[in-house]
Amino acid sequence: MTLTHRMLGRGKRTFAVAGLGVAALALAACGAGSDPLAEPSTETGGSGGTAGAIIVGSADFTESQILGELYAQAIKAKGGDASTKPGIGSREVYIKALQDNSVSVVPEYTGNLLLHFDPAATATTEAEIASALPSAVGSDLTVLEPSRAQDQDVYVVTKQTSQEKGITSLDDLKKISATSILGGPAELQDRAYGPPGLEKIYGAKFQQFKPYASPAVKVKDLNGNKIQVASFFTTEAAIPDNGYVKLDDPQSMILPQNVVPLVRADVASDTTAVEAINAVQKALTTEELTALNTSVDADNSDPDQVAAEWLKAKGLA
Repeated sequence: MTLTHRMLGRGKRTFAVAGLGVAALALAACGAGSDPLAEPSTETGGSGGTAGAIIVGSADFTESQILGELYAQAIKAKGGDASTKPGIGSREVYIKALQDNSVSVVPEYTGNLLLHFDPAATATTEAEIASALPSAVGSDLTVLEPSRAQDQDVYVVTKQTSQEKGITSLDDLKKISATSILGGPAELQDRAYGPPGLEKIYGAKFQQFKPYASPAVKVKDLNGNKIQVASFFTTEAAIPDNGYVKLDDPQSMILPQNVVPLVRADVASDTTAVEAINAVQKALTTEELTALNTSVDADNSDPDQVAAEWLKAKGLA
């Protein structure tokens, strides 16, 4: 996510195939050849775990990096000491970084975060999930205020597949799954809302799961029918740009995904950091997040640049 839906994409931000290639290269360049846990990427801030120094980590997709920049820059605007470590990796990697004090804060998503810590969780609504999260994350971590901004996981098919096969819902996937390939990020393969959930809840067992590191390649393969179904984020520009059909989820397999900061417990006592981050959370909307994503993925702006412009426009910097 020009500031105008990503601002919603969990680099999560895919767009038309031509533009996607450029974005993928740009994102790869950001993290290539370096250890994302080695040193803070911005010029201010100290080493991980030092008192007063807030290091904001992020996952390896555009939206997370934008959110990380928003948090860090908002803290610095309030006089705090903050830096960023972008592109750390998947949830399993950056939560470990939180727990070993390599980073202080990471942007997260409520429903998936709850399932990570409590796979047997029964919460389904935004309110239920928000209520269950604090105890689920344990005593060494805590969550700050969820935002109204959301970024849902979603499964899509091309318009041609939808029309020819009658696929409009996850419940329809069992009609084609045995002879179809599902594409998504590598970690999706073991997620509760990934192939295991599709098979258990919807009876859709795919012939193959194909992992993708590049959103651009995934879009190309979906358009070329090399894969028949793919997972995206609702804030990714690739969906409207390519006319994909988002599949309904009548059994609510995919939980609500409000943006929420996950922080080390000691960070919760840093009033400057907490107030700055919560101000971002309060001001952020799904539409703005989508536009921010588009600015990075489609317009080739830098995450720190679009974050700075948004914060200034909101009076937070």
